[in-house]
Amino acid sequence: MDELSSKDLSQMIERDHIYSVLELAGHLPYTGMDVINEVARLGYSFDNLMQDFNKVMIVKK
Repeated sequence: MDELSSKDLSQMIERDHIYSVLELAGHLPYTGMDVINEVARLGYSFDNLMQDFNKVMIVKK
């Protein structure tokens, strides 16, 4: 994921309060797994990660 998309991703989480991985992926040209990897790299954690991929939610720092 490029640096601009990482910045956009952080802004969508912090400013727009979007916590659904699938919703975030819909706003960026990346897959849900790309978003999960980048969000983890940015220091966030997840809820429902091992249960249902369609319902993975980001937990704020």
